[in-house]
Amino acid sequence: MPAISQGELELVRFNTTEILREIQRTLFPKLVSHVSCNYGRIPTLGCMNRVGDDRYVISVHSLLNHPDTPELVIRHLLIHELLHIEIPPRALREGEVDPRISRKRGEVPQEPLGPIHHPAEFWVRERELSPDRIVAMRWIFEAFGGRLIYRAKEEGIWVRKWRSEYGRGIKRPSIEKVREGLKEEELSGRDMLGDVAEGFEIEVVS
Repeated sequence: MPAISQGELELVRFNTTEILREIQRTLFPKLVSHVSCNYGRIPTLGCMNRVGDDRYVISVHSLLNHPDTPELVIRHLLIHELLHIEIPPRALREGEVDPRISRKRGEVPQEPLGPIHHPAEFWVRERELSPDRIVAMRWIFEAFGGRLIYRAKEEGIWVRKWRSEYGRGIKRPSIEKVREGLKEEELSGRDMLGDVAEGFEIEVVS
């Protein structure tokens, strides 16, 4: 189970809990589970943990707990994590390609990798619910690229060892500049996560 943050004082310029409630009400009306959220020092950019019957906690990394973090970015991460309740992990179907395996290297896993947490239908649903997903992830990569590690087999983005004082010197771009830098075909055609990360200093671990 991923680490659960104890929670930090919220430094963003919006109320994250209010955004979470609005997302649940408008995009996940059938979701009756109680979901709370916080910021803290966790291994990944974000994670979802079940803490009881129909109770979940979304934790977001401290890197994003900053006044210059755009609401659009947090909104996307919350949608992504809520989708894990709607679309739970499942086994690969017969003939289905496992996206956790690098086809370029001809990699063959030594043992089964287990259920997949981001099957194809997960990304299809995310495109429907989070139209700004490419802008949000590109903002994250531009702001923190060299501090991130994409672990394919674990299906997540890890943050390198980090202390709060290291984050103070990070220059966070404006969301408008990031959006302007993306071509129309990139906004509509790219999928998560490899294509969007292309060209940044993100370490990829298969």
